[in-house]
Amino acid sequence: MNHRGSAACAKLKGVNTLRLCFATDIHGSDVCFRKFVNAGKFYQADVLILGGDTTGKMLVFLVDQEDGTFLTTYNTEQGELIREGSDLDEFEKQVHNAGYYTLRVSKSRMRELNANQTSIERAFMEVMLETTQRWMDLAEERLQGTDIRCVIAPGNDDHLEIDEVIKVSKRIEYGEGRIVRLGDYELLSCGWTNPTPWDTPRECSEDALAERLEALGQLLQNPRNAIFNLHAPPYNTCLDDAPELTENLRMVASGATTAVGSTAVRDFIKKYQPMLSLHGHIHEAKGECKVGRTTCINPGSAYGEGVLQAFLADIEHGSVRSHLMVTG
Repeated sequence: MNHRGSAACAKLKGVNTLRLCFATDIHGSDVCFRKFVNAGKFYQADVLILGGDTTGKMLVFLVDQEDGTFLTTYNTEQGELIREGSDLDEFEKQVHNAGYYTLRVSKSRMRELNANQTSIERAFMEVMLETTQRWMDLAEERLQGTDIRCVIAPGNDDHLEIDEVIKVSKRIEYGEGRIVRLGDYELLSCGWTNPTPWDTPRECSEDALAERLEALGQLLQNPRNAIFNLHAPPYNTCLDDAPELTENLRMVASGATTAVGSTAVRDFIKKYQPMLSLHGHIHEAKGECKVGRTTCINPGSAYGEGVLQAFLADIEHGSVRSHLMVTG
């Protein structure tokens, strides 16, 4: 992995020290999840934090032509025939690494699915949950025999059904709507966001988000020693600059950007002033800023390219001693 940042992290040793590795918005990318899990040993992290939007957005059907080939229209205007065996396996690997799911079906099954949108949605949900379970199993395998903790909190794009899959994992800690103790520190996670143009599963009004956050804030024992994991970035900071969209949800021709973060998140950070606040949601807005005393970061996301963008920090005695963005 490549190291890019403002300071080099040397592993801290001693009391009240913690090294964390944070990534977010991998959107179903197999290769990015594998890199995330492997980052624990690579960076000698004490805790891995996955900040939301973990699941993919699309299911690619592979229709069995009964002649040793499968038909797909993924990334092509016309159908493409892929031969069963190593060619099909490699194709599926590429699709999975790009953040999409695949499902092999017969011609008759495809006709049934095309006749019923609900059946397509059900098939998507089944594959999404199967993939999430496979990821939990992979994480348990890779982290076995280590002291590395791994906290996963869903984001606004993640369907609520994945929560139970994460909760039953023996090795992964479910973070959403909870305070997770990390030694002397407290990790507060909320994957809900302010409204988006896409009506995602975990979004709500700013007032409702403020209430949700405040209920969590009341559970903190020492806010100044807290780490916030809030999927939505604070409003009107460099962390929430997104392309401005037209009414048809297309980028405006001028390439202008606009602030799309949350006022509730910004006000929550201002009130409690944790030492560190981790964000995502806006893939293009990789960066760092201050909200009062709080260091706020968004590592950005390039999951579609199979690249994991992450944030590494060493914390000692209630402050961020060193940190950097890492890419690999």
